Amino acid sequence: MADTFKKTASPGIDPAASFNWKDVGVEKEHQPEKVKSHLTYRGLEQQMLGIEKGITDLTNQKTVLEAEMLQVKTTAEAE
Repeated sequence: MADTFKKTASPGIDPAASFNWKDVGVEKEHQPEKVKSHLTYRGLEQQMLGIEKGITDLTNQKTVLEAEMLQVKTTAEAE
C-alpha cells in the first residue's frame, strides 16, 4: 500500500489571512505501519535548503582537503 496524504488544519495559521498553499498542513500516513507525520510544503522546502547548504559546505571542505592531500603527497614524494 502507498503512503497517503490528507489536508489538515494548520495550527498558528489564521484562516482569514491571505491564503498561501505553502503553509497548508498535510498529514502523511506511512505504510505499512500507521505512523503519521505533520508536514507543510514550506517545512519541506526548509529541509531541502538545509540539505543543499550541507552539500555546498561539504564540497568546499572536500576541495580544501584535496588541496592539502596534494601538498602532503608532493612533500612526501620530494623527500
